[in-house]
Amino acid sequence: MSKRYVSIWLPHWPTDRRERLEAGAPGGPLALTHAARGGQRLQAVSPAAVAAGLSPGMTLADARAVVPSLRTAPAEPEADAEALAVLARWAGRYSPWTALDGSEGLILESTGCDHLFGGETAMLD
Repeated sequence: MSKRYVSIWLPHWPTDRRERLEAGAPGGPLALTHAARGGQRLQAVSPAAVAAGLSPGMTLADARAVVPSLRTAPAEPEADAEALAVLARWAGRYSPWTALDGSEGLILESTGCDHLFGGETAMLD
């Protein structure tokens, strides 16, 4: 039997985590920033910020020119990594083997596990 894996990509993990921490805060585009050569730059952006035309790497000044109401917070890569590791441990309820996949993903081995959840499609749902 060949091995089966589930790859879970969380492209907005840092901003999703921040928005969960700030439950009840005003919505709208969010960017996490870090100090870089030439000033503050966007390190991570929420889906709303992407829809407004922002992307990681932009200067904060350029981003504010595009979205004056942009909410910002300092990036916390260490806290993001720690929270992703906690999520990987939690995902152990679905697979005996889980691993981090970079800074925005998880991998779960699903060989022989999917039947416990009603099949592969049900497990993915």
